[in-house]
Amino acid sequence: MSEHIHTEMHEACKERFRDIEERLNDGDKIMTGHTTDIAVLKTNMSTLINSLGGLTKALWGVSGTIVAALFGFFIWYIQNL
Repeated sequence: MSEHIHTEMHEACKERFRDIEERLNDGDKIMTGHTTDIAVLKTNMSTLINSLGGLTKALWGVSGTIVAALFGFFIWYIQNL
């Protein structure tokens, strides 16, 4: 009788460990997917940051051009008074 209980417990433990292993494998697949998503987001963020840097330089250039044009207009206006 003792051996029968031992066998039942052994089978129950094996089944429980099998379930745990399946859950861990499913979690591993999910984590792998998240890792891939994070890598893609990191690449996209890097590209976005580089684009914003270029746009910032362009805006500084446009602002400088506007200031220079306004200064030139001011000088021209004063000379024509």
